Amino acid sequence: MSIAWEQPPVAGTVPEARSGHSFTTVGGKHILFGGCGRKAGRAQALNDLWVCDASSFDELKWAPFAAENRPPPRSRHTATALDGQRLLVFAGINHRTRYNDLWVLDVPSQQWTQLEIGGEAPTPRAHHTAIKFQNCIYIFGGYGGGGLASGELWLLQLDQAGTPCQWEQPSMAGPAPSPRFDHCCFLYPVTPNSPTFDRLIIMGGRDSGQMFQDVHVLQLAKQAWDTAPSHPGLDSEVCNALCDNIESVPYHRVIAWGGKRSAQEFRTRVEVFDCGSLVWHQPEAMGTPPSPREDTAWVYDAKSCCLIAFGGWANRWLGDTWRLNVSLVIGPPYACTGLGPAIGPVFGDTEITIRGLRFKEGKCQVKFGTGKGETLADGQYISPEAIKVKTPNYELWGALAVDVRVNISGEGWTVNKLQFSYFANTAARYCMAYGPGLLANCVFGLEMGFIIQAKDTCNNKRSSGGDVFKVVLKAEDGTVVGKTRMDDLGIGIYEAGYTAPAPGEYRVHVQLVDVASKSAAVEVRGSPFRVTCTDPWTSHRVMGTVPTRNQGATVCSLEGELVLFGGDKAGVMSCTAGVLGDWRWSYSRTSGNPPPARKLHSATAAASEGEIIIFGGQSLESGSDLNDIYYMIKVAGLTFAVAS
Repeated sequence: MSIAWEQPPVAGTVPEARSGHSFTTVGGKHILFGGCGRKAGRAQALNDLWVCDASSFDELKWAPFAAENRPPPRSRHTATALDGQRLLVFAGINHRTRYNDLWVLDVPSQQWTQLEIGGEAPTPRAHHTAIKFQNCIYIFGGYGGGGLASGELWLLQLDQAGTPCQWEQPSMAGPAPSPRFDHCCFLYPVTPNSPTFDRLIIMGGRDSGQMFQDVHVLQLAKQAWDTAPSHPGLDSEVCNALCDNIESVPYHRVIAWGGKRSAQEFRTRVEVFDCGSLVWHQPEAMGTPPSPREDTAWVYDAKSCCLIAFGGWANRWLGDTWRLNVSLVIGPPYACTGLGPAIGPVFGDTEITIRGLRFKEGKCQVKFGTGKGETLADGQYISPEAIKVKTPNYELWGALAVDVRVNISGEGWTVNKLQFSYFANTAARYCMAYGPGLLANCVFGLEMGFIIQAKDTCNNKRSSGGDVFKVVLKAEDGTVVGKTRMDDLGIGIYEAGYTAPAPGEYRVHVQLVDVASKSAAVEVRGSPFRVTCTDPWTSHRVMGTVPTRNQGATVCSLEGELVLFGGDKAGVMSCTAGVLGDWRWSYSRTSGNPPPARKLHSATAAASEGEIIIFGGQSLESGSDLNDIYYMIKVAGLTFAVAS
């Protein structure tokens, strides 16, 4: 993200050079008031009003704003918008005279009114901050002369009409900021897409002996100062800087610029605070920036997404007008939070859902692109949280990961970073199939499995799924037979299998279906595969004494032998495989304490110990249930030692 400085063309009558003035937006009008400058050849405080018209992006127009019953001249005051028609001015300084008065400018009638309200008022001061939250103006700090800074927090209560009506000095829990002046103050919400604020921040400033870098957080709901640092500040001490919160979706941004970092050094860079990640960063600044300064003022023009700054002090009074375009940082009044699916073929036509906040009905365009190439697609409004769009064809630029941005009714492109990854089309001629199921000799009646590795037109392995492969099993006469299976693992690999119905010769066709062209399926590399399926079962000649059919017996495999026990009173029998493939049954000799004859018991082989464990069952003598346990340990040959 970047910002852009510009010194725009200025029309009309421009205000005199000044510093310590206020610049406030009231109902769409950007109103500049007061300050200290040189007028008629004499340095003095001012009480004039000016309006900056930013309706045209080609130029800014300045014009004086006449109003009756003006307040005394002043600088270092605060000017706060009460609503869309009224501006509240509090305190300030004129040479050595400091004020604690309240004045309201009614913009439509162009009339000033001094307010007299109840409660003990703050002492006269300047260099303080004032900010409106709900039905209160929060006023903190300032300088009242005598070398002493103020650490007081005052609330100016507003009535139902939004008119100041009562002063209050609340007692807040937690450690308050140390006394200071020329500090920064701003509000921001913690919750994304929130309509209200949660935190009031006091940052930097100075007293008579030092400058500050610290940050203090007032929890507005609890009316308490945080007991431990919870908010990062700028990277150095700062005073007389500009620092304002600007609404952005989903999280607000705070933009800081100007001021001093020491008695002889100005801060020149613009820094942006993300209220979601709680991180300050320095965006790339395009254009030629203003000269370093302090005691300047700016307003945010929402229509152009620009901050307009005027004047300031740099060992002389300044009277220049600057515009800082922050559209790529702030973005439009809606935002994207995610999309899915996030990957699709380069030929496009993948329907994706873009998730977001504050989407609205209107002409919706979605931009897909990088610095290499961009293309637009029309989106469909679904809800305030969703837009649907089909990805455009990107074959001209190739398979790339591209940024995705949304523009609704021309209000600007979203700044939240989303990406969609185009992949090259899957090429059947490069796709590989391999595994036991494609060997020359297979079996029928059981599933024969194998793997398919998808590859694109560049012969690169695919890393995502979504391709349509199919397996066709054909007999020698070309008849399609058997059952097939295909599982997409989602990583460019597919598990496949087929089951041949009978012995014989078969052809296994592994094919890729081209969904885009809807053409016939294409054989992958090496397909079709010839296989011969034989009987998976082998019949052995059985010799020796064959066991009778006994219900409830168990058979365990131990060291290459089958061990039969239970179901009758015959004892233990073993079956061994002969050299020529014959199987021979015989009775095994046992020693020790043999278990009672039983059926329906459990038996398992512990191969590492060379033993069989027998548990429970039903006694063949009494029919009662058993819960005993016995071990049969192979000693030598077909001899077993039995222990309980």
